[in-house]
Amino acid sequence: MTDTYTTKGNDQVSTEDLKKKSVLIIDDMNEMRLMLRSMMHSLGYSNIEVEGSGQSALKRIAAKRFDLILSDYNLGGRINGQQILETSRRNNFLDHSTIFIMITADTGFDSVVSAIEHRPDSYLVKPFTPATLSRRLSRIKRQKSIFSEVDEHRAKMNFEIMESKAREVMAEHPQYSSLCLKAIGEALISRKEFKAAKIHYLRVLKNNPDISWAHFGIAECDINLKQPLEAVKSLEKTISLTRHFLPAYDTLANTQEKLKDFKGAQKTIMASLDVTPRSLGRAKRLGKLSVQLKDWKVAEQAYLRVIRLTKDTQHEKIEYYYEHLKCLIALQESTENAPQVTEKLERSLTRLRMLGRDDPVVITNSFRIEVQYHLNRERVKDAIKSWKEWKKLIDSGKASPLTLEQEHTIKKKLALF
Repeated sequence: MTDTYTTKGNDQVSTEDLKKKSVLIIDDMNEMRLMLRSMMHSLGYSNIEVEGSGQSALKRIAAKRFDLILSDYNLGGRINGQQILETSRRNNFLDHSTIFIMITADTGFDSVVSAIEHRPDSYLVKPFTPATLSRRLSRIKRQKSIFSEVDEHRAKMNFEIMESKAREVMAEHPQYSSLCLKAIGEALISRKEFKAAKIHYLRVLKNNPDISWAHFGIAECDINLKQPLEAVKSLEKTISLTRHFLPAYDTLANTQEKLKDFKGAQKTIMASLDVTPRSLGRAKRLGKLSVQLKDWKVAEQAYLRVIRLTKDTQHEKIEYYYEHLKCLIALQESTENAPQVTEKLERSLTRLRMLGRDDPVVITNSFRIEVQYHLNRERVKDAIKSWKEWKKLIDSGKASPLTLEQEHTIKKKLALF
């Protein structure tokens, strides 16, 4: 006789079926990983893998399909649980049947989940029991089953059939109307029927004017209908309704840049970083845009954030230190020659030299910055000392050579004629 366990609603699932299901547990605390593994075992799962960091988890999800993923929200590293979910869905790492459950200690997480674009299938607030998890899984599996054909045709990019199936689900299961309406809008946009999609979203908002995804949908339509100013209004409305709707920030900044509103785009990216302070991509974008605006203070802070996020990781790059030092030199040349600017400059310069110690080009660039740094502080003797050390390294081949014109310019600055 086949062993079974019973879930809410008297649905019986064989233990043998559960043993075949692959589970990934993501948590930075070993005790929590052990507890979750034990809990999944008690429910009949045995094919269980664990990861302690967001970066490692993403690699594993990209390489293998999982039936169930349990991820803590706060993972302590550069990537949190929400970023794992967003990246996985954006890159199609997750099969439509995969269940993704977020685990959090925040009792107010439901207000965040209800608003974000890439929401988990469910979330659990610590602490919870195996029975709670079992009931939640049963509910999610039922919803997945109901939407299976919608998801199947989405994956196959059969958007007309996807829309038809969503309408069928809405008629049969009115409790899922919001998800169905969202799927219908997605299908219309995917078919490039932007006018019809906009009408659809406007009808949704007529019944409930505070649905953030509908405002975002209208913005997508307006962008494609070449109405960027209207799109900006809808995107700003989306963000005002929920500060966690991250695609709205990115799309708004893109639209503002196309409209040449670079200050507005900078403000938008800064607001998005308040929500996702560990986002490397947004930090780099803020730095680049702020340099373009010659807003050296914001640019320096942005690149300092980039450096902190990447230090001692595979993402650490010499170019980030170049950009940071460029900002600090600009600040030093302005009215902001404060002690903290000097301290930051010395730390970044030291790290740059360490990373590029075997690269003659990096050595030369670092000394060029050091000479300028001393000159800005009116320490000509120190600048000359740095130049002489630099020249020895050039002569020995450890630093890349200068052109005659470049050397002449430096000697002129140092009054060596």
